Amino acid sequence: MNDSLPHVLIAGAGDVGLTLATALVEAGLPVSTLNRSGRRTDGAAPIIGDLSKPETLENVPAADVVVFTTAPPTRDDAGYRVAYVDGPRALLDAMPEDPARAVLTSTTGVYGADDGRWITATDVASPTRSTAEVVIVGENTLASRVPTTIVRSAGIYGPGRLRLIDQVRRGAVGVTPGTPDRWTNRIHRDDLAAALALCAVHPSPPALAIAVDGAPTPRDVVLRWLADRLGVELGPDPDPAEHPMGKRCRNSELHDLGWEPAYPSYREGYTSVLANL
Repeated sequence: MNDSLPHVLIAGAGDVGLTLATALVEAGLPVSTLNRSGRRTDGAAPIIGDLSKPETLENVPAADVVVFTTAPPTRDDAGYRVAYVDGPRALLDAMPEDPARAVLTSTTGVYGADDGRWITATDVASPTRSTAEVVIVGENTLASRVPTTIVRSAGIYGPGRLRLIDQVRRGAVGVTPGTPDRWTNRIHRDDLAAALALCAVHPSPPALAIAVDGAPTPRDVVLRWLADRLGVELGPDPDPAEHPMGKRCRNSELHDLGWEPAYPSYREGYTSVLANL
């Protein structure tokens, strides 16, 4: 592997993957992107292929590092298996040789905690959903084949990711005063891409890392802040059923690598998003 200029292949290059590609190209690295649509970014070599269809992967080149940023095509177990188990296996099988290492974009959902506790990357995964169980299988399968850094990401927001903003605008969400805090974790798309880039090029990245902004915040606090800036009134939660308290995630491993989020909390991140609407 060429430590100075490794060739990075980004598989499942959608929004996050193409943002990552732009960052790596600007740093002078050779980059290839693979997706079904042919979407591309300047300076990267585009490859059209579908990880669910191995016959479309005939032209995949060799690479030093493969970064998987694949989103499940469906939100059920089958879709997650494509993204995390069968897709990565098909890509590696199609490559002329295995890469020196891989980076897998995973999810903090594998921890399953819902009592407000603090979570670090090395805490034991205890998934409560079948899709998260599939993710764990995918993490282990990939790591058993090539050295892998698993980056477990919290909820991603940023340009074009306006779901929470839209929900606040139309009154589809509300607050739950008098109930325990429902902790939420998030990361801006650009900060996630920067974390993946660092893990792709670092000489000794960790085996596990959590990608969050470092400022877990109660859900109601975020909703009130957005409502104030959007000039709308928040009503009560339209789904007042009892909700879990969530978890609070630490980004210690990425911080130790030298990563610092450009958007250290929801305030900076959503201020940027709102300014560009």
